Amino acid sequence: MSSAPLISLQDATKGFSDRPLFTQLTLVISEGERVALIGDNGCGKSTLLKILAGLEELDDGTLSAKKGLRAAYVAQQDTFTDGVSIGEIMDTHLASARLDHDEIARRSSMYLGMAGLSDSTVAASTLSGGWKKRLSIARALALEPDCLLLDEPTNHLDIDSIEWLEDVLANLTIPMIFVSHDRYFIERLATRVIELNRAYPRDHIATDGGYADYIERREDILSQLAKQRSSLANKVRREVEWLRQGVKARTTKSRARINEAHRLIDTLRSTPSSEKQRLELEFSSTQRKTKDLLKAEGVAQSIGGQTICKNVSLILSPGSRLAIVGANGSGKTTLVRTLLGELEPTAGRVVRAPNLRISFMDQARSQIRDDLTLRDFLCPHGDSVSFLGENIHVAAWAARFLFSRDHLSRTMSALSGGERARALLAKSITEASDVLVFDEPTNDLDISTLENLEEGFESFPGAIVLITHDRYVLERTASAVLGLLDGEATLFGSYGQWEAYKLDKALDARSTTTPKVEKKQGSSRPAKKLSYKDARDLSMIEELISKAEEELKQTQQEIDSGAHATDAGKLTELCAQLTARQAEVERLYARWQELEDLSRAL
Repeated sequence: MSSAPLISLQDATKGFSDRPLFTQLTLVISEGERVALIGDNGCGKSTLLKILAGLEELDDGTLSAKKGLRAAYVAQQDTFTDGVSIGEIMDTHLASARLDHDEIARRSSMYLGMAGLSDSTVAASTLSGGWKKRLSIARALALEPDCLLLDEPTNHLDIDSIEWLEDVLANLTIPMIFVSHDRYFIERLATRVIELNRAYPRDHIATDGGYADYIERREDILSQLAKQRSSLANKVRREVEWLRQGVKARTTKSRARINEAHRLIDTLRSTPSSEKQRLELEFSSTQRKTKDLLKAEGVAQSIGGQTICKNVSLILSPGSRLAIVGANGSGKTTLVRTLLGELEPTAGRVVRAPNLRISFMDQARSQIRDDLTLRDFLCPHGDSVSFLGENIHVAAWAARFLFSRDHLSRTMSALSGGERARALLAKSITEASDVLVFDEPTNDLDISTLENLEEGFESFPGAIVLITHDRYVLERTASAVLGLLDGEATLFGSYGQWEAYKLDKALDARSTTTPKVEKKQGSSRPAKKLSYKDARDLSMIEELISKAEEELKQTQQEIDSGAHATDAGKLTELCAQLTARQAEVERLYARWQELEDLSRAL
């Protein structure tokens, strides 16, 4: 039995003066669904979400919803009045739902506690971006709505907060619709994926399942669309040839064929190609072969008396892909600025190769001047951009990054977050570099641009230092991970090893405390189900084992290849790595058995 419709759009049209977002869009969102809305920046995802929330009107078409539907909407940007406490924000919001005083107090306490916001007197405006997002989610859930609408809820969150949000949403029973570019987030939560794109019939495609299911099904859809367009093009070609033969329209039959030929031509002209315009990212390199581009030797750093890291030793060579990870406020950006030489270490030293050329894209994107036009930002002198020895007109260069000529006259302040990020990428890749440093480059980027960015990282011959909360980018890009936790910096061979390390630390901390029990009528008993943490670990452990085994296999193959037979130092390093990876595989199997035993016991 299919689920009942919750919200539906029929022949919906919405656009702005210069362009339509979608036309004759027909969608049905059913009860029990968790729908991910995806698509390129500017395709209308946020606008569609606001329409579903009743915050914007359609230009044409019909929006209908289940009678009495109570929907809660969480905007992309979290803004709160200066000086107002988080408790006051919750109370005011709940009072608008006409709840009594006791119910307001109960819900406020419960949902703030769920979000980890224990002090209700804290001013909301003083919270970090991640904690503001938690407050927004708590405020929406406190209404106990029938449906939840979320616009890029993971943007600017650190990984711990994203995983917290995943746990909260995964355990909700209400339907939800969310806009996201976080592919892991989509994979874990979505039961259906809808991509908005005017290249598709009726401006969208919808696939059941998560992100992996969408990728697989999309290829089938694109292949089918390409075949249909090719077939139509062949029919048009034959009819055009027939028309060129000079057949006179003397009979009803020939006149009908001429009319049909023109209909086919019009149909082909109005059928958008399934080929998407692609952003090409090729970072300019100095092609420098220096083995040690940057070396940290026993580096420590403290800010305001608080230790961020100590005894950090690492080497960046051509081909290195170092990711620095940790919770917001753990000191990732401070460590990067120490490596770059902007800050002096409190201990140890950083040695950089002579005349080292570094390209740095910071989280605040401070290289952008809001008063400049896009043209002046991309090309401050003349009208051409120099790239890989070639002079390219600024309009053609902008077009490579999906900007129209109209964009060139707009100020940087008028561009969207995604457009500003693309503009900064367009600017940064023209500068030949030995080391690329990116601090949260994935914020505001859509999935197709993220895929292009990953490919650009893969082809860059120099070294890369990356701070990002995007786990998909981390898994695909990083060859080494430096994790910051409780003032310690630890180097890992993969993101999966860092996750396992955090898991062990959490388990060690928990083992020193008294296990929680449920109490009823004066007696106590153990919990009857796995904790959220153990359940999540159990769901991830097979993937972690598979990745660890693959890394072990690769190390063994490199040793067996004989490529380093005459390099005693490299062989010693590989053997040590082999031992460490074997121990990691054994540790993960032991943890898996522990979780399985616990699950069976419960």
